[in-house]
Amino acid sequence: MSKYECLVPHIKERLTLHHNIYESQCKAEYWEEHCAYALDEVGMGSDWQADFNHLVGIDMVSNDGVGISNKGGKLNKAHSTMTISGSRLTKHKTLDDKLEFLSHKVEDMVFCLATDAIEWVAGERNYYFIVVDATTLDYHNQEWEETFKKKEPTKSTGYKCVAENYNAAIKKAMSDQLWTTISSELFVEMHKIVIDRLIVV
Repeated sequence: MSKYECLVPHIKERLTLHHNIYESQCKAEYWEEHCAYALDEVGMGSDWQADFNHLVGIDMVSNDGVGISNKGGKLNKAHSTMTISGSRLTKHKTLDDKLEFLSHKVEDMVFCLATDAIEWVAGERNYYFIVVDATTLDYHNQEWEETFKKKEPTKSTGYKCVAENYNAAIKKAMSDQLWTTISSELFVEMHKIVIDRLIVV
Protein backbone atom coordinates (compact mmCIF):
# COMPACT_ATOMS: atom_id res chain seq x y z
CA MET A 1 0.00 0.00 0.00
CA SER A 2 1.29 3.46 -0.88
CA LYS A 3 1.78 5.98 1.92
CA TYR A 4 -1.49 7.88 1.55
CA GLU A 5 -3.75 5.15 0.16
CA CYS A 6 -5.01 4.50 3.70
CA LEU A 7 -6.74 7.88 3.58
CA VAL A 8 -9.00 6.87 0.70
CA PRO A 9 -11.76 4.99 2.63
CA HIS A 10 -12.12 7.90 5.05
CA ILE A 11 -12.18 10.48 2.27
CA LYS A 12 -14.83 8.39 0.49
CA GLU A 13 -16.88 8.20 3.70
CA ARG A 14 -16.94 11.98 4.00
CA LEU A 15 -17.60 12.58 0.30
CA THR A 16 -20.55 10.19 0.45
CA LEU A 17 -21.97 12.18 3.34
CA HIS A 18 -21.34 15.40 1.38
CA HIS A 19 -23.37 14.11 -1.56
CA ASN A 20 -26.18 13.01 0.70
CA ILE A 21 -26.77 16.75 1.10
CA TYR A 22 -25.25 18.45 -1.94
CA GLU A 23 -25.36 17.76 -5.67
CA SER A 24 -22.40 20.06 -6.31
CA GLN A 25 -18.80 18.94 -6.11
CA CYS A 26 -16.82 19.12 -2.89
CA LYS A 27 -14.43 22.07 -3.01
CA ALA A 28 -12.22 24.41 -0.99
CA GLU A 29 -12.69 24.40 2.80
CA TYR A 30 -14.90 21.31 2.68
CA TRP A 31 -12.07 19.36 1.04
CA GLU A 32 -9.65 20.66 3.68
CA GLU A 33 -11.92 19.46 6.49
CA HIS A 34 -12.50 16.04 4.91
CA CYS A 35 -8.74 15.64 4.43
CA ALA A 36 -8.03 16.60 8.05
CA TYR A 37 -10.63 14.07 9.22
CA ALA A 38 -9.00 11.31 7.15
CA LEU A 39 -5.52 12.15 8.46
CA ASP A 40 -6.81 12.00 12.03
CA GLU A 41 -8.60 8.70 11.43
CA VAL A 42 -5.43 6.93 10.25
CA GLY A 43 -3.26 8.39 13.00
CA MET A 44 -1.29 10.80 10.82
CA GLY A 45 -2.94 13.76 12.51
CA SER A 46 -3.56 17.31 11.38
CA ASP A 47 -3.41 20.76 12.92
CA TRP A 48 -6.32 21.98 10.73
CA GLN A 49 -8.80 24.30 12.45
CA ALA A 50 -12.08 25.66 11.08
CA ASP A 51 -10.92 29.25 11.48
CA PHE A 52 -9.56 29.95 7.95
CA ASN A 53 -6.34 31.08 9.63
CA HIS A 54 -3.36 29.33 8.08
CA LEU A 55 -0.16 30.20 6.24
CA VAL A 56 -0.31 31.22 2.59
CA GLY A 57 0.24 28.06 0.54
CA ILE A 58 -0.32 25.61 3.37
CA ASP A 59 -3.61 24.35 4.76
CA MET A 60 -2.49 21.90 7.42
CA VAL A 61 0.51 20.12 8.92
CA SER A 62 0.47 16.42 9.83
CA ASN A 63 1.92 15.05 13.06
CA ASP A 64 5.20 14.21 11.33
CA GLY A 65 5.61 17.78 10.09
CA VAL A 66 4.45 17.38 6.49
CA GLY A 67 2.97 20.64 5.23
CA ILE A 68 -0.06 19.99 3.03
CA SER A 69 -1.71 22.25 0.49
CA ASN A 70 -5.24 21.17 -0.47
CA LYS A 71 -6.32 21.80 -4.04
CA GLY A 72 -9.11 20.91 -6.39
CA GLY A 73 -8.08 19.88 -9.86
CA LYS A 74 -9.38 19.31 -13.37
CA LEU A 75 -8.26 16.22 -15.24
CA ASN A 76 -8.11 16.08 -19.02
CA LYS A 77 -10.00 13.38 -20.91
CA ALA A 78 -7.11 10.91 -20.88
CA HIS A 79 -6.26 11.69 -17.23
CA SER A 80 -2.71 12.40 -18.38
CA THR A 81 -2.70 15.95 -17.00
CA MET A 82 -4.34 17.86 -14.17
CA THR A 83 -4.80 21.62 -13.90
CA ILE A 84 -4.78 23.37 -10.52
CA SER A 85 -5.04 26.99 -9.45
CA GLY A 86 -2.58 28.74 -7.18
CA SER A 87 -1.84 32.05 -5.52
CA ARG A 88 -2.98 35.44 -6.77
CA LEU A 89 0.17 37.47 -7.28
CA THR A 90 -0.95 41.06 -7.92
CA LYS A 91 0.85 42.47 -4.87
CA HIS A 92 4.13 41.20 -6.31
CA LYS A 93 4.65 43.79 -9.02
CA THR A 94 7.32 42.38 -11.35
CA LEU A 95 7.80 38.88 -12.73
CA ASP A 96 10.97 38.57 -10.65
CA ASP A 97 9.00 39.52 -7.53
CA LYS A 98 6.35 36.91 -8.32
CA LEU A 99 8.94 34.19 -8.87
CA GLU A 100 10.78 35.15 -5.71
CA PHE A 101 7.53 34.72 -3.77
CA LEU A 102 6.88 31.34 -5.42
CA SER A 103 10.40 30.17 -4.56
CA HIS A 104 9.63 30.27 -0.83
CA LYS A 105 7.54 27.13 -0.56
CA VAL A 106 6.08 26.23 2.82
CA GLU A 107 4.14 23.18 1.63
CA ASP A 108 5.73 19.77 1.16
CA MET A 109 2.89 17.93 -0.56
CA VAL A 110 -0.13 18.97 -2.61
CA PHE A 111 -3.26 16.89 -1.95
CA CYS A 112 -5.63 17.31 -4.89
CA LEU A 113 -9.27 16.28 -5.11
CA ALA A 114 -9.58 16.26 -8.87
CA THR A 115 -12.52 15.60 -11.18
CA ASP A 116 -13.16 14.82 -14.83
CA ALA A 117 -15.80 17.19 -16.22
CA ILE A 118 -17.00 14.67 -18.83
CA GLU A 119 -17.68 12.08 -16.14
CA TRP A 120 -19.68 14.54 -14.05
CA VAL A 121 -21.78 15.60 -17.03
CA ALA A 122 -22.56 11.88 -17.51
CA GLY A 123 -23.74 11.69 -13.91
CA GLU A 124 -20.69 9.82 -12.60
CA ARG A 125 -19.63 11.12 -9.18
CA ASN A 126 -15.95 10.25 -9.44
CA TYR A 127 -13.15 11.96 -7.60
CA TYR A 128 -9.42 11.39 -7.93
CA PHE A 129 -7.22 11.80 -4.89
CA ILE A 130 -3.89 12.85 -6.37
CA VAL A 131 -0.71 13.55 -4.42
CA VAL A 132 2.03 15.76 -5.87
CA ASP A 133 5.42 16.52 -4.31
CA ALA A 134 5.41 20.33 -4.12
CA THR A 135 9.18 20.54 -4.65
CA THR A 136 8.77 19.27 -8.23
CA LEU A 137 6.91 22.48 -9.10
CA ASP A 138 10.02 24.65 -9.15
CA TYR A 139 8.54 27.71 -10.86
CA HIS A 140 11.45 30.00 -10.04
CA ASN A 141 13.93 27.78 -11.93
CA GLN A 142 12.03 27.92 -15.23
CA GLU A 143 12.28 30.19 -18.25
CA TRP A 144 9.24 32.47 -18.33
CA GLU A 145 7.97 34.58 -21.20
CA GLU A 146 5.36 37.29 -21.44
CA THR A 147 2.12 36.48 -23.24
CA PHE A 148 -0.03 38.82 -25.34
CA LYS A 149 -3.55 38.99 -26.77
CA LYS A 150 -3.80 37.58 -30.28
CA LYS A 151 -5.91 40.48 -31.56
CA GLU A 152 -3.94 43.07 -29.58
CA PRO A 153 -0.34 41.89 -29.79
CA THR A 154 0.95 44.75 -27.65
CA LYS A 155 -1.44 44.04 -24.75
CA SER A 156 0.08 41.71 -22.16
CA THR A 157 -2.07 38.90 -20.74
CA GLY A 158 0.53 37.60 -18.29
CA TYR A 159 3.38 35.11 -18.36
CA LYS A 160 3.93 31.43 -19.06
CA CYS A 161 6.56 28.74 -18.71
CA VAL A 162 6.93 25.22 -20.06
CA ALA A 163 8.83 22.77 -17.86
CA GLU A 164 9.59 19.09 -18.40
CA ASN A 165 6.50 17.71 -16.66
CA TYR A 166 4.32 20.76 -16.14
CA ASN A 167 3.49 24.13 -17.61
CA ALA A 168 2.28 27.21 -15.80
CA ALA A 169 0.69 30.55 -16.53
CA ILE A 170 0.18 33.76 -14.58
CA LYS A 171 -3.05 35.33 -15.85
CA LYS A 172 -3.49 39.09 -15.49
CA ALA A 173 -7.24 38.89 -16.14
CA MET A 174 -7.56 36.73 -13.01
CA SER A 175 -5.63 38.93 -10.55
CA ASP A 176 -2.32 37.46 -11.72
CA GLN A 177 -3.43 34.02 -10.54
CA LEU A 178 -1.07 31.12 -11.08
CA TRP A 179 -2.43 28.13 -13.03
CA THR A 180 -0.45 24.93 -13.42
CA THR A 181 -1.06 21.94 -15.69
CA ILE A 182 0.78 18.92 -14.31
CA SER A 183 1.69 15.74 -16.18
CA SER A 184 0.69 12.45 -14.59
CA GLU A 185 4.43 11.74 -14.47
CA LEU A 186 4.47 13.92 -11.35
CA PHE A 187 1.56 12.16 -9.63
CA VAL A 188 3.13 10.49 -6.60
CA GLU A 189 -0.19 8.73 -5.99
CA MET A 190 -3.56 8.69 -7.77
CA HIS A 191 -6.62 6.97 -6.34
CA LYS A 192 -10.08 6.91 -7.92
CA ILE A 193 -12.95 7.42 -5.49
CA VAL A 194 -16.38 6.46 -6.79
CA ILE A 195 -19.38 7.85 -4.92
CA ASP A 196 -21.72 5.11 -6.06
CA ARG A 197 -24.47 5.29 -3.48
CA LEU A 198 -25.93 7.76 -1.03
CA ILE A 199 -26.82 7.20 2.58
CA VAL A 200 -30.55 7.37 3.24
CA VAL A 201 -31.42 9.25 6.42
